[in-house]
Amino acid sequence: MNAITQQVGLSHSGVKQHTAERFSKAAKQYQQHARVQQQAASRLFALLKNDYDCLLDLGAGPLLHHEYLANCASNVLSIDLSQGMLSQGPEDTWRVCADMDNLPLQSASISAIFSNFAIQWSESPAQLFKELARVCKPNAHVVLSSVLDGSLKEIAYAWQVLDDRCHINQFLTLQQLELFAKQAGFEIKRAQQVCLKDCFSSAKDAFKSVKSIGANQLQNQSTQYAGLMGKKRYERLLTGYPLEHNQAVVSYEVAIMELVKL
Repeated sequence: MNAITQQVGLSHSGVKQHTAERFSKAAKQYQQHARVQQQAASRLFALLKNDYDCLLDLGAGPLLHHEYLANCASNVLSIDLSQGMLSQGPEDTWRVCADMDNLPLQSASISAIFSNFAIQWSESPAQLFKELARVCKPNAHVVLSSVLDGSLKEIAYAWQVLDDRCHINQFLTLQQLELFAKQAGFEIKRAQQVCLKDCFSSAKDAFKSVKSIGANQLQNQSTQYAGLMGKKRYERLLTGYPLEHNQAVVSYEVAIMELVKL
């Protein structure tokens, strides 16, 4: 298979453009900070088979998992909204820069989908699951993880020192994801919520980790946390960060799902 990098039909949504831009900015340092994502990926790997025809890596980022996925399928197609992310991956791969809510794929063309820490950025989760169902062949196997409501609670707590506004993204619940999957025509084989944590020596490093994976902006605004914040306010923010055993923890509530297309 010859390598291809293609950019097709990206949404004109301002939110999605901001999302693509911030993940492109985070691309070079993403891998070294994506430790929780690797924890989730390991759980998904355990659910995969090794005899797929065409596997879609949805929200592939810098193709961290391509080597493993290539051993599970004859062909692997990587799709991500961020051209910057896709440019970090191995050269001999099929890569398409596209919107997960509007996949540039033929119906019933995919035998498996792997998606790790990506679908929470969908602008329309119900539409996303319909798109996944559309491109899946009958009995196609889907394994995915997604950030859930209750994530980044330490970040939210620290911000409360400064004001009562919401400074973190609002994520869906596991029950909402299950409903969208069923409505789209999937059988749910597994739906589990787990809490995955990353630990840092300081609050500053904890905030930096979230920025380094592109998750430091609210979906509905383009202002980053530090933004125009003064030094004193920033120091108060860091002081307000809750510590566990003298470490700054960043916790993520994560859905681990296994689906089959009916």
